[in-house]
Amino acid sequence: MTALVALDYYNPDTLLQVEGGPRSVGAKAELVKDDLITVRDALYALLVPSGNDAAVTLAENFPGGYRKFVEKMNVKVASLGLANTNFVNVSGVDSPNHFTSVYDITMLAKQALDRPLLKSIVSTRKITLKSEKGNIYPLITTNLLLGRPGVLGIKTGWTPQAGECLVTLVDRNGHPIIISLLGSKDRFGETEKLINWVYTNFSWE
Repeated sequence: MTALVALDYYNPDTLLQVEGGPRSVGAKAELVKDDLITVRDALYALLVPSGNDAAVTLAENFPGGYRKFVEKMNVKVASLGLANTNFVNVSGVDSPNHFTSVYDITMLAKQALDRPLLKSIVSTRKITLKSEKGNIYPLITTNLLLGRPGVLGIKTGWTPQAGECLVTLVDRNGHPIIISLLGSKDRFGETEKLINWVYTNFSWE
């Protein structure tokens, strides 16, 4: 949702000042505070290595700041009719009243995959970015299934309360399938089993 709201309001070429501070907790892309990066590069830093510092940067640069960005996330949730999701932060860290469901997160994934830029980013295994100030950021995906036959994305997640999470786009003979897994102890292994089950039990003419 952070990426969706960012693309609703930013031009991908807009420059952002990297923000740090206490909100940048958890996994990071190791962005340098006060560096200048484009929105496009912030989205890569957000979605490839799960950089929470990129999420905070996108939110803090938003008109009205972090709280207004989170507010827009919930406005978008309501507009999509997703009744079992509420956001209180932009990076998905455990917080009271911050929640979603398998159905809702699958619908959000579908929304993201309808955006060509996001669809390209979430299929990226590794990329090196260079900021306006010359800082170099090598990014490697957290999605270990990328590169497997038919796997085209999209996003990993983990928190102590949510456990291992993974939303995966698989293409089977031109038919896209989204597999969403929350609360797992082996997200990659379990997703592979689900992929194999789909391949075994479904066919398309």
